[in-house]
Amino acid sequence: MRPLNWAAIPAETVYPGITRQTIQGTLQTMVRYVYQPGSRFPVHSHPQEQITLVISGSIEFTVDGTAVLLGPGEVAVIPPGASHGARVVGDQVVESFNALSPARTIQPGA
Repeated sequence: MRPLNWAAIPAETVYPGITRQTIQGTLQTMVRYVYQPGSRFPVHSHPQEQITLVISGSIEFTVDGTAVLLGPGEVAVIPPGASHGARVVGDQVVESFNALSPARTIQPGA
């Protein structure tokens, strides 16, 4: 085991107003996203199951065409291969943690 601290993990800008930090495990990937008010994550899909925990703010996820609003403490389970995207609702910064399994190789800007 190697202890890590989120503050030491470099953040990258994925889309305007959205940054992420990634920890890569052998079997899963953990991603911390920070969304600024008004930002949007485009619709996309990947073969991994994704579990997203919202820490702060309000964010609307659209999964296979169905929209759901999530706030602090709420979780979304996104099935493998499902089309999904997100947009910040309101004027608060949104922070979320996303677990992807099996591990996903995260490409810059993808």
